[in-house]
Amino acid sequence: MLVFRKLMRQESSALKEHLLRLDEEDRRLRFGHFVTAEVILAYVDAIDWSETWIVGAFEGEVLRGVVELRDSGAVNDQGAGRKTAEISVTVEPDHQNHGVGTRLLEEALLIASNRGFQDIYLICLPENARMQHVARKYAERVRFEDGDVEIHIAGRQPDPLSYFAEIFGDGIALWETAFDRMTSRPTRKTAS
Repeated sequence: MLVFRKLMRQESSALKEHLLRLDEEDRRLRFGHFVTAEVILAYVDAIDWSETWIVGAFEGEVLRGVVELRDSGAVNDQGAGRKTAEISVTVEPDHQNHGVGTRLLEEALLIASNRGFQDIYLICLPENARMQHVARKYAERVRFEDGDVEIHIAGRQPDPLSYFAEIFGDGIALWETAFDRMTSRPTRKTAS
């Protein structure tokens, strides 16, 4: 069973391990070009956790998929003063084609809504058909720009239900994590 929950800064090592488990092609699709292990480690170390929200799909204590929602601080083509964010998604090969990417994207869009982001962008390589398929479910506009595919998703207005959904989801995820840890611990044998 996968548990979907937000990562904390203290869990950056799990993010590093997840990204390092990706093969060269999946790394290229995620970052837009070939990256080394050293680049991945530096990338994770440089994350500004006050401007980035990361949700992971955990199998036990192992991170198998991630969505990053990053405040891009960019002014977009629709006018000044609009909050803009960028999303990226990675899912390990054994967990692809099982709805994990879709669920991660949904979690990020809920967080984006509740943080007031009006424009969310996902930029990927043209050959990343999997990511395009997932993102097109929510896309307002898809265009090719500078050799990449840019997918624009309009942010939803937050409401009491969206806030409740995020808080309730966080609570369920914490409970599932604690339950998973309790049930996966080996029992101690006592001496007779």
